[in-house]
Amino acid sequence: SGTGLGFTFTGHSLGAQKLDKLGMNRSNADEMEGRFRFSTRIGAERMSMERAYRIITSTGQERMEQYSHPLYLGAVDVNDDARFAVIPPGVNNRVFSVEPGAEDERLTARLDAAAGSEERQSLVISSRIDEKKNIGKAVEAWAGSPALNQRSDLVLCIRGVDDPWTEIGSMSSEEQDVLTPILETLRQAGLQDRVRFLNLQSQSELAACYRYFARRNSLFVLPSVYEPFGLAPIEAAACGLACVATANGGPSEIFADGSGILVDPFDADDIARGLAEALDRAPELARLGRRRVLDKYTWNKTADRYLDVISDGVAGGGAPGEALGEPDASGRLADYLR
Repeated sequence: SGTGLGFTFTGHSLGAQKLDKLGMNRSNADEMEGRFRFSTRIGAERMSMERAYRIITSTGQERMEQYSHPLYLGAVDVNDDARFAVIPPGVNNRVFSVEPGAEDERLTARLDAAAGSEERQSLVISSRIDEKKNIGKAVEAWAGSPALNQRSDLVLCIRGVDDPWTEIGSMSSEEQDVLTPILETLRQAGLQDRVRFLNLQSQSELAACYRYFARRNSLFVLPSVYEPFGLAPIEAAACGLACVATANGGPSEIFADGSGILVDPFDADDIARGLAEALDRAPELARLGRRRVLDKYTWNKTADRYLDVISDGVAGGGAPGEALGEPDASGRLADYLR
């Protein structure tokens, strides 16, 4: 760097994965380049990777999967431990904690009115209505198992819609494509009266919801096909909910110590197994999960780890301060798209 000090590079998302996700190919390359300027973005990312004192990732999987992309070949060696540090993000524990917040009293009255007096366990699913979140597979697992649906209710948090049974037409076509088969699964199983939809408008309301269901020894369920990190389950765990999460991606590292239950998101039977185990062990898993978050996944912990890495970088100096040209990976990108 020009200062002679080392710098860290943290990629929220990388251009190579984005262009793959968007389906960039030779036939649409000019259009994609005009819109997203991928050649400049990837050139700048490569330049940053080459010169960074340390590259920060949220998980070890992120390091091995994202930075090994062919478009980054030669910019960084993913097997070089000295170039990487894993620093996960944290929970905002001013919002997500077991301590009651401003919304708790109002939300408790609302949920009590909907739930009645029966203190049943529930499966709480709170995520975007997106195919990749795989909500339908978890609903299939619950609806298809009398052992599960006779002892627990289903809670789906869907922002912006109070009653999907009657208001699904107001949702986007993509959301309707995901939610329609879920509603049909519930109808066919005769479980309409065992599912509640919650329209929560803020993180404060969501945290209050988590605390409410934690008091009923309930579960947070994240069945995503793949989850790069998994902030949602650590937010739920911070509020006292036991967690069942996909084994694909970040949750496999978050709950590697057994503080949450990991499941195969493609296998309804395995999801059912995980849900049954978690319902049986809910108080224990809630305690272990919350301890895991407090020990490892708070923003104070994240800041401390960054300070350690930055201190090393300041002490060790940075890359030579040679002049840098304009970032341009157009040739490399053209070769990749062949």
